[in-house]
Amino acid sequence: MCAALLAASCSSSPAKAPLPHYDAETGQLRTLETDANENGRIDTVSYMDGARIVRIELDQDENGHVERWDFYDAAGQLEKVGLSRSNDGVMDAVAFYDPAGVLKRMEISTARDGRFDRAELYEHGRLSSSADDTNRDGRPDKWDSYRVVPASAGQPVDYTITATSFDDSGSGRPERRFVYGNGGAIARVEIDPEGDGLFVSIKKP
Repeated sequence: MCAALLAASCSSSPAKAPLPHYDAETGQLRTLETDANENGRIDTVSYMDGARIVRIELDQDENGHVERWDFYDAAGQLEKVGLSRSNDGVMDAVAFYDPAGVLKRMEISTARDGRFDRAELYEHGRLSSSADDTNRDGRPDKWDSYRVVPASAGQPVDYTITATSFDDSGSGRPERRFVYGNGGAIARVEIDPEGDGLFVSIKKP
């Protein structure tokens, strides 16, 4: 998707000038419609607050459904990016970036119903942990930790789960944890009996 956006913005033939639309009462600029690939169809719409970009909606494959939403803060910096992973106009994931443009968090609506029940945290742009609201009560009850599996020849970087924690009682915190060894087998089971974040091992299943 990013490659397609770069291809559109770096085309050797310049795009036509955006088509502006203004508020009828205030005269303030509201939207800019752009045909980035110059094929006669609008594929990018910028929503404006005067001269400030609020968000940009992109339909790069021109199937009639927005697949990406870029949101900007008051300073004009990219704040988050909404994504339609099924490319049908339903925003089911939102990516958040640090000031350097590195991915730091992803929120996902697994049921694609507008409720974001999974959060992924990234360190240096790589997945480090995730939290899932499996019973959809508004707070996480399952947590996974990851480590990077280095890329092999012709294969991208992958991730493996190193530990999974569960909230068994609905307390809102991890109470039981599976720690995985080589090959993904459970190496040990741990519990946090005091609720202080300190886990102790119990008998391996």
